[in-house]
Amino acid sequence: MKTVDVVVPLYNEENLVDELVRRLQSATAELSYSFRFIMVDDGSRDNTLAKIKAHQERDQRIIVISLSRNWGHQCAFNAGIDYADADAVILMDGDLEDPPEMISDFIKHWENGADVVYAKKNSRVESRFKKLLYRIFYSLMRRFSNVTIEKQVGMFSLLDRRAHAELKKCSEHNKYYVGLRSFVGFKQVQISYERHKRFSGKPKQTLDKLLTYGMNAIFSFSFLPMRLLTSFGIFLLGTIATVSTILFFARLFRFNFWPFYVLPGWTSLVLILLFISSIQLIFLGVIGEYVARVYDETRHRPHYIINRIYTAEHALQKSDTEELVISR
Repeated sequence: MKTVDVVVPLYNEENLVDELVRRLQSATAELSYSFRFIMVDDGSRDNTLAKIKAHQERDQRIIVISLSRNWGHQCAFNAGIDYADADAVILMDGDLEDPPEMISDFIKHWENGADVVYAKKNSRVESRFKKLLYRIFYSLMRRFSNVTIEKQVGMFSLLDRRAHAELKKCSEHNKYYVGLRSFVGFKQVQISYERHKRFSGKPKQTLDKLLTYGMNAIFSFSFLPMRLLTSFGIFLLGTIATVSTILFFARLFRFNFWPFYVLPGWTSLVLILLFISSIQLIFLGVIGEYVARVYDETRHRPHYIINRIYTAEHALQKSDTEELVISR
């Protein structure tokens, strides 16, 4: 019998754990596969961990990975992806905006030969401002990224064992798994769905976190920021050269009417210097983003730290899980 692991990260989601488990069990009840539900507790401060463990006592397919603190959305997925070991691995968010009932659709396309099956949102419940940001982000990524990233796609996907193994080899710290999933290649199939409203609670992905997530994507898969700055620098140099030439001939031929009249003093010079200095600071900031990411890779700190892994028997102790801590 083929095996399927479902990886679900959770952070302070005590109000939806019961519904999540119920729908996962219902969605997989009639499928002839050996399932495991890998729940990654990303340092929750509420009763999320306790509620998952309570369900685990009744369903031995549930595996709980408890992280030492809150490491973030992508790192929580990282922990589940590293632990998973099945013929197919399904990645989904735990807020039930991604419906577990689509698991059968993923598996059907996988059985038909797809190595990667990912879901595209036909609609999403967001504010107009966030929707605008999403449109801008996906437009930039599609135009300037060195991998193909479809619009309105997220983590909700299935990976065949081969694709899963290659994805695990991508060891950078600031991960953007949607881009990495496209990067590994293989035969990929897209399916569409209507994204549901969050079942309970408030979204954990704040605007600040989404912007950081977007920056990781842009800086990981595109040289757009540096190329834009280079283009702007060339444009600025050309503009200054043109204006300087015009002012030179205006002074040479004594054109004393506007706009060739040059005011005495240093006001214009100071303004130009301030403008150029501000542009240089922006340049340094963008370059610094790339340098910071290089520095982050050279420190070789762990992507996450596991506090404990709970299996159905609750047999693993902390000493047993130390070897699972990723420190590449």
